[in-house]
Amino acid sequence: MLPVKPSMLLLHFTCVWHDMCLCVLVVPFIIFPAAAGFSLGILLKIGVTMPYIIYIGVTTTFLVAPAVVFFFEDRYNTLVRRDSDTRSRKVKRIIYFTVNYLFTLVALLPTLLNLPDQTDAKALTLRQFPCLPPDVLDTPGFYRASDDINVLAISCMSVNFFGFVQVAFFFGATALKVFNMKSTSKRTSEMQKHLFKCLCLQVATPILIIFIPCSYVVVLSAMSYLDQAANNIVCILLTVYGAFSTISMLVVHKPYRLATLQLFRFRSTTASTSLFVNSFS
Repeated sequence: MLPVKPSMLLLHFTCVWHDMCLCVLVVPFIIFPAAAGFSLGILLKIGVTMPYIIYIGVTTTFLVAPAVVFFFEDRYNTLVRRDSDTRSRKVKRIIYFTVNYLFTLVALLPTLLNLPDQTDAKALTLRQFPCLPPDVLDTPGFYRASDDINVLAISCMSVNFFGFVQVAFFFGATALKVFNMKSTSKRTSEMQKHLFKCLCLQVATPILIIFIPCSYVVVLSAMSYLDQAANNIVCILLTVYGAFSTISMLVVHKPYRLATLQLFRFRSTTASTSLFVNSFS
């Protein structure tokens, strides 16, 4: 379990930051086909401008991709690679993940470097989507990031595709190794299979809650089709992802589940003892 902890910690930290950012700092309402929306979060209240808020919010969601990649690459490096402990391998991994994170951090720049005039952008949004209530466009902080949704769609799909290809490779290579182990004992082999299945179940959460719905909405956006129901569902899923991720981790990993239950039992016992003592004071 020890070799898995750094990748699990990174993924969990990313989930916590994702939740804090989208539920407290940004709180976005997004109209995906228009590449527009507004913020209800703390950042807007303290005077941060919308281009920076857009970059922080979108890039935070993008950061889930390299965290998931590292999750699977770590298993691949431990189980499949024979040179996992060599210095050269460690240097290559540092360079590899530096490239991954740099790509994620700059993926949105083509959109933000060509921001439209907001008066013209609002008029264009109303012409393209006349079904939108006018008061939505008059909401303080309403901002359109691009006149051409295809630029933003390409950025989003590039991050998704780049992450998916890497995860598919590491998943396939590790699965072949785990389910065809012959040089280890039966007990060790079963433990490795069980752990790998648990890790896959945990990582299924961001894939189901973030990547698939977001990819669906991005495709609709590229077609300039506004589905308000899908739009709202994706906004909700993005903000509750952290809760589902934590629950999935507690469900699939017994040590974490037992530690959490023990923590609640300890607090419950402490509270009961304190109440019993106070009743005699």
